Amino acid sequence: MPSELSAEKLRRECDPTMMRCETTEGVLPLEGIVGQERAVRALRFGLDIKERGFNIYVAGHPGTGRMTAVKDFLEQIAKAKPVPSDWCYVNNFRNPYEPRAVKLPPGKGKDLQRDMANLVSEARRVLPKAFESEDYAAKRESTISSVEEERHELFAQLNRRAQEEGFVLQSTPVGLLLIPVMDGKPLSDRGFMTLSPQIRERFERKREKLGADLRSAMRQLRGLEGKIHEELTKMNREVALYAIGHLVAEMKEKYREFADIVTYIDEMQDDILENVTQFIKEPEAPPTPFPVPWMKELPFRRYEVNVVVDNSDLRGAPVVVELNPTYQNLFGRIEKEAQFGVLTTDFTMIRAGSLHRANGGYLVLPAEELLQNMFSWEGLKRALINEQVAIEEAGERLGFITTKGLRPSVIPLSVKVAVIGNPLLYHLLYLSDMEFKELFKVKADFDTTMPRTEENMQKYAAFICTFCGKENLRHLEASAVAKIVEYGSRLADDQEKLSTRFADVADIIREANFYASQENSDYIAASHVRRAIEEKTYRSSLIQEKIKEMIQRGLFLIDTEGEAVGQVNGLSVMSLGDFAFGNPSRVTAS
Repeated sequence: MPSELSAEKLRRECDPTMMRCETTEGVLPLEGIVGQERAVRALRFGLDIKERGFNIYVAGHPGTGRMTAVKDFLEQIAKAKPVPSDWCYVNNFRNPYEPRAVKLPPGKGKDLQRDMANLVSEARRVLPKAFESEDYAAKRESTISSVEEERHELFAQLNRRAQEEGFVLQSTPVGLLLIPVMDGKPLSDRGFMTLSPQIRERFERKREKLGADLRSAMRQLRGLEGKIHEELTKMNREVALYAIGHLVAEMKEKYREFADIVTYIDEMQDDILENVTQFIKEPEAPPTPFPVPWMKELPFRRYEVNVVVDNSDLRGAPVVVELNPTYQNLFGRIEKEAQFGVLTTDFTMIRAGSLHRANGGYLVLPAEELLQNMFSWEGLKRALINEQVAIEEAGERLGFITTKGLRPSVIPLSVKVAVIGNPLLYHLLYLSDMEFKELFKVKADFDTTMPRTEENMQKYAAFICTFCGKENLRHLEASAVAKIVEYGSRLADDQEKLSTRFADVADIIREANFYASQENSDYIAASHVRRAIEEKTYRSSLIQEKIKEMIQRGLFLIDTEGEAVGQVNGLSVMSLGDFAFGNPSRVTAS
């Protein structure tokens, strides 16, 4: 049977001696997550299991410390995990539109970038000297002279043959011409036309006969010119290889354990040898109204190394919290730069996203923001299903971008994703998205309350100690901690429970610290906590005060004596977001 509740039982007080301290300054800081044993157990399971699809959805209401708790928990676990590899993008000399991704141990990406820059810088220094040497000039002159002798001999033979037939060879911009000779003098076109038809016909027959020899000789002359170019190219390649060969050999020896890097170094060497002229001559910037000295460096960009993921400073696995999960922030972007009104790009402008940085570790995402950003959710699911992350323009998926652009090679993906959202969103995704249940098989549910045990009250004190130290606030006296515990029960609406909405608890501590600072108090006392709670209530209780005033003035009439058929007095609870109060109501039946 219901019994009348005494005033003493309306609120359960907390004895300050249960805190076992005079102030929170003497309490050990909090370790781990308070009052979330179920969520911690689920988190630990989801992080330890290696099978595919066991990513985590952290469900809980805002203010329960989900984001901070998960981040701190992951950082503790990540310390014991191995540091993942570096990832770099390098030029694909066979197809520059498809840059290649190379994998290196942590810290080696910067080393490769620095070593490659040093190699190119040294090549730009030694190659001009090699081609300016007297030895090279002598070899070049010898090569050209030997071929020129063949050319002159061929031309002389052809000229003698033409003279025997009464012609002389004349070189013109359009090639070699056969000019008839009469009485030891070449004939002009007019002079040739004054000749008798019989003589002209005889010259034409001889010219036609010599024409075949001339065409054959011209083919031989073109072959000799090609031979000169081929011999010079071969000699230039040998000289350049001699100048930089030892540099390339040292690089290959340093990275001999990485087959992809050795292959890339070989291709880079071949490209330098094929384009050795750009190392010999100082590149000239195109004529423009404004000086652009950086244009001279453009030809050498293709030898750079773009380190997109650098884990040299990591200690353990990465924990990346992406609070703005746009498509570009998650999957990276390909930047562009304007050159004389035209947007250009290359592999050096590839930038990594959160998935790249979290690869080999953990990625934390807010669910609401993830679903609000176009392509982010679908892209994340595709990356987790395919276990690889690709950098592409978001507009390409809609068909908006049709111009030719870069298609960087994909990077293998191994990451644990923790998506943080409210419970309702979890159920909506579970019911409406068939892939969600396959990719997020672990649910870590954050409770809003925990039992009001002595152990949990001690953890409340430890949380307050940690919070005050982190935000540089005054520490609380034991009596103030007791008031915070009572406030936690009020938030939980249960005398046997404590609220885990630590964001609301933290706000009261901040306000109490403000009032303590006004009184120049060394510690936050119970009076400061009480005032903070009262002031917080006062700021939000305007409507409640108006209703009280209307009752007192008789605008709201409430019968408190006697009886009425089909009528009783009731109490409705009105919630105004951060404040709730009871409002008397009449309940009638007809």
